[in-house]
Amino acid sequence: MDELGEESRIPILNIEEGDVYVLLGFPIGGLLFGGLTGLDGAILPFVLFGVIFGGSIVYASPNHISASTWLGDVYRHYCKRPRFTYSTEATAEPTESSTDGGLVSYTPFKPDERTQDLTNIRRAWPGTGAIERSDGAMEAYLEIDPGNMDFAMSGDWAQIQTLGEEFANKELDFTLKFHATTRSFPVEQLIDRIDGRLTDRDVKQNPIFKELLEEYREQRPRDLEGTQQVRYFIGVEVDPFEVYDRYQDEQSPAEKLTSFPVVGFLFNPFVTRRNDMTDAEVRAAMFEKLENRCHGLQTEFIQKAAGWSAHRLTTIELFVLSMDFWNGEEHEYDAAADAVRDHPTIDHQRRADQ
Repeated sequence: MDELGEESRIPILNIEEGDVYVLLGFPIGGLLFGGLTGLDGAILPFVLFGVIFGGSIVYASPNHISASTWLGDVYRHYCKRPRFTYSTEATAEPTESSTDGGLVSYTPFKPDERTQDLTNIRRAWPGTGAIERSDGAMEAYLEIDPGNMDFAMSGDWAQIQTLGEEFANKELDFTLKFHATTRSFPVEQLIDRIDGRLTDRDVKQNPIFKELLEEYREQRPRDLEGTQQVRYFIGVEVDPFEVYDRYQDEQSPAEKLTSFPVVGFLFNPFVTRRNDMTDAEVRAAMFEKLENRCHGLQTEFIQKAAGWSAHRLTTIELFVLSMDFWNGEEHEYDAAADAVRDHPTIDHQRRADQ
């Protein structure tokens, strides 16, 4: 899978392009700043400071993203996000509706920052196993159970790597996302399973086995206290533009222009909406393409790995997973469907004629 990222690295040096921007940008900035001061002796210290500072940023940046991307994320988090959430927008007109003079005097609460602005999630689509992003793309996820590899030999790991390489080189023609997280070990499920086992006839007829199970039931929850269980996910996505492409294997000249650097997006209107499709038809086509990609991922990669299994997350599970990520805590529901509201908070009805 690492072969997919080789194009973003500088040949011979094997350095990511984003890291090069930081390594060279700060020394050049120090050179320009030292030149502006008019002191020849200050140029070299500023350049050295830029080299040290840029190298420190590259070293401290996360391994899964480049240093330039990480700097951009840090800048947006600390410099562009609002520090306070006000009851009205900063540019709100004084004529905003309020209840001054009524039984209760208050101004409607209209914050200038939405949840969608932070999470990039526009809406969930119950029953489809998909979530719509703010840019219109649909995403679906598979939860992977890779099986126990504690005692796997080098040949077993090599086989998994070979399967991944073959899938990436022969079958993969869309973007994949990998997500890993942890959750508390479901001790309650283990206790319920043991309680159910204690009522079985074979256990009741074997006092020694029953005593061992009861001791295990008392001791095991204490042993598992604080234990985390790792969960692995692979995500696929479908962009609205992909629905309008008639030919996936061979691009037309206009479609090739859309991949041109910097100005390629200007040609998108000329290669999209070849058919007059309604919004519902577009969503249906995107859901179908998501289903095909999830099915291909399962049949061409996951099922070929010995001991591996996967299941597609429902919309409710996707929504709860995103809540866990953004809130930084686990959410437990007696009924998972309670996590997503499927009707307005305030209902309405037609007033009958009096």
